[in-house]
Amino acid sequence: MGKYLEILKNKHFRYFVLAYTLLDLGKKLSWVALSWFVYEITGSTYSTGIIITVTTLAPILASIFVGNILDRYNRRTIMIWANSLRGLSLLFIPVMYWFDLLTVSFIAFIMFINGILSVFTSVGAFTILPSFVKKDDLEVANAVSQMSVQTGYLIGPAIGGFLTALFGAPITILINVICFLFASFLYYLISDEAFNKGRKINNSEDSTIMDNVKSFWMETKEGFKFLWSYPVLISIPFITFFFNLTYAPLEPVLSGYVSTTLNSGPEALGTLWTIFAVGSFFGAFLYVKLDKKFTYSIALGSTIFLWGAAATVLGFSPTIYISFIIMFFGGIVYAPYNIIAPTLEQKLVPNEIRGRVIGVIYFISGLSFPLGTYLGGILGDWVGIRETIIISGIATITLGITVMLLKPLRFKEISVLPTKKSEKTG
Repeated sequence: MGKYLEILKNKHFRYFVLAYTLLDLGKKLSWVALSWFVYEITGSTYSTGIIITVTTLAPILASIFVGNILDRYNRRTIMIWANSLRGLSLLFIPVMYWFDLLTVSFIAFIMFINGILSVFTSVGAFTILPSFVKKDDLEVANAVSQMSVQTGYLIGPAIGGFLTALFGAPITILINVICFLFASFLYYLISDEAFNKGRKINNSEDSTIMDNVKSFWMETKEGFKFLWSYPVLISIPFITFFFNLTYAPLEPVLSGYVSTTLNSGPEALGTLWTIFAVGSFFGAFLYVKLDKKFTYSIALGSTIFLWGAAATVLGFSPTIYISFIIMFFGGIVYAPYNIIAPTLEQKLVPNEIRGRVIGVIYFISGLSFPLGTYLGGILGDWVGIRETIIISGIATITLGITVMLLKPLRFKEISVLPTKKSEKTG
């Protein structure tokens, strides 16, 4: 507990994590409110699916460019404006509804814009966080961030559902707007020096538009080139790519698993995810307590392997109560992955190019999730729901074993990689 209390004494880090928690909570509120709202005004699950697809794809498409923007310009200013605009864009949905002008196409447009702006938080959180803490405290800082995300999972959907039932979706979205604006205010309270420590801000007033576009494109390509230059670095997004691919089939079949296989209702499905979030919260907390003397290949591979084992056992579960226990265990073993992988990336990538490199990593690793959910839907109808969950688990176990054997990740201590391949030593 001492490590957590010590790092939370850091005012800048405390504001940063609180803003991150508010943004994640707001995302969960809007997710529940919007999915209910769209179905309520259209009566169509297809329309709801369109909104979810747009919201999911926009961040993936934007991630490459957003990372470079975070590297080139004042990160504090970007985070303040991105999240202020994110909140204000959502404000259009209830306003247009009250004026009887709202359409599904307009909601899709707003959520596409919102999805692009959300990348400044998802990529920015991992890019900027190392500026607020010492290198030795990075793992604890990422654990605290991970626990804040799980806090959003724990209370966000429940609060969103309660507010939507009590006040209606438009008012719930309005409350969500306040979350985004308050998060921007918290970013405002953090100094420029803390946000931009160890880097120069691009001041290109004398450059032409074409010069800036050309420079921006060249710097974006540098992110790709740097990533591909080091096997240790390129292995991380591809591990996450395949982990997403093997995990994702579980998500589209889980509602059918609870309903038809375990004969339970929607409240059981919600409880299942809440228990998973509780497990993830404890998993993040406990991981930092471990006396970790194993290599990164073992750390990442064993996490993937154990989640695969939990998913496989889940496929054989006879009752919802046993499923609750399995998902709690699954949350515990799943959580460390979201601490280990970001910490490894942050320690390896130099601060001045961290945004564009992590943006590329986010792009590569995120591509497989929609593909995995699509395959899960097909497999659920083709081979059965239980079978799909078991296949997902076995594929994940296989991936975990493969990662444990990866040579590029067989190390314990790491340092920042040089920006030029020719400077590489050792």
